[in-house]
Amino acid sequence: MNSLIYKVIFKAIEEVENKNLSLSFKNIVFKRPISIPPKYIIKLKKLGEEKPNVIYFQNIDEVLTIGNEELKFNYNYYLVILFTAKISRERKGYLIGNVKKYGDVIIGVWPFNTQNTSLSAEKIFERYSDIIENPNNYDNICLITQ
Repeated sequence: MNSLIYKVIFKAIEEVENKNLSLSFKNIVFKRPISIPPKYIIKLKKLGEEKPNVIYFQNIDEVLTIGNEELKFNYNYYLVILFTAKISRERKGYLIGNVKKYGDVIIGVWPFNTQNTSLSAEKIFERYSDIIENPNNYDNICLITQ
């Protein structure tokens, strides 16, 4: 079975000098890429200035691909969105890659070691839209850029 994992390496911070942290995302494949309108990323950054539960910072050092599947696109840059739902306490994340032809597209999910039986492009986009439109439904929303 073909599989591809994106390992996002974050820059080390002073307290943990010489120890970079990482997070792994499972590649998601749909017939059409899940494009994120540019206004959504801008809105999320703006929410970081307005809402205490939304933070935005630059800290992605590099993204490594691990696995035996070929990349379909070359990515110009990456974004990571991590969030915790208030009611369910569910923690999830998306890896977004920028593709010249499609713009920002969701390319990976975290955590990937749980059942993703209901994972569909529509559900992913609905959740992402909910994060933007209803940030108070989440304890924490974090946007990390390169």
